[in-house]
Amino acid sequence: MRPRPWSVLLWVLLLSTAAMARETRQGTVLVAGYPGEAPPVLYVAARVSTLVDFEGLLEPRVALTPELGERLAVLPVGARSLVVVPVRDLARGERVLLPVTGRTEAGEPRALTLALVTREDEVDVQVQVSLGGAGPRVLEAAAEGGAGTVAGMLLASHEPGAGPGPSLVMPGEGLWLMGADGVEGRLESVLRVDRGRLFVTVAVRFKTRPPRPWRLGRARVEAGCWKERTRANVALPVVVTSAISGARVQRHTLATWLPEGAGCLSLTLEEDGPRTLHIHDWRFPP
Repeated sequence: MRPRPWSVLLWVLLLSTAAMARETRQGTVLVAGYPGEAPPVLYVAARVSTLVDFEGLLEPRVALTPELGERLAVLPVGARSLVVVPVRDLARGERVLLPVTGRTEAGEPRALTLALVTREDEVDVQVQVSLGGAGPRVLEAAAEGGAGTVAGMLLASHEPGAGPGPSLVMPGEGLWLMGADGVEGRLESVLRVDRGRLFVTVAVRFKTRPPRPWRLGRARVEAGCWKERTRANVALPVVVTSAISGARVQRHTLATWLPEGAGCLSLTLEEDGPRTLHIHDWRFPP
């Protein structure tokens, strides 16, 4: 995690006190797809600051229209972040589109859109926006170090006819993610490497014909089952690498760092809609 100025931390602390009536979410990854796809959804609430970190996008900026300027504030923070604060909750079912512009690491201009939504039960106080690729076949997030390369190798290792890959396939029960309305997910492999690096590959399959479109918009990984039993689950920073295998199968590899003392993981994959895939407290084998 990058160091942040004390002024930013104070801003987030003061403005996030209003979030106590809702469950607050930190560490969720919003997957911004290629142009033309539905924008990733950000859960916001009145007078609650949401810190938005962008991976692969420098100097993010928002040009608010006079109408939007009366409804929310957007503050640039550092080289890769924004703080979004609505003046009041959005109406039930309302969606406000927030266009963001910036530049890539290579200096090329890049634009994306966030969809702001208010929910009664939860609010994002910190998210990471991961930029998608330029086409619908393979969508890759910006990676740190070799995470993206290893994640791509894991995705390729699950293709039909692929030879042995660097993945550790976990047999047994409890590998199916809780599905929803024509879509199901399976925890296909977990790879642990030195110094706590973890790669989790999930396959998403469509059970209906024709398949109803489902696009990963929000991903969340939490570590739990600590040796200290009173410790709560902790959201982990995640790099997402995705691949599409035909019309009925998607695979997503989530790369993260596993904290020392954690004994299990919880995964949540959300679309821009009601169908959510999740598995709770999956324990690592001895």
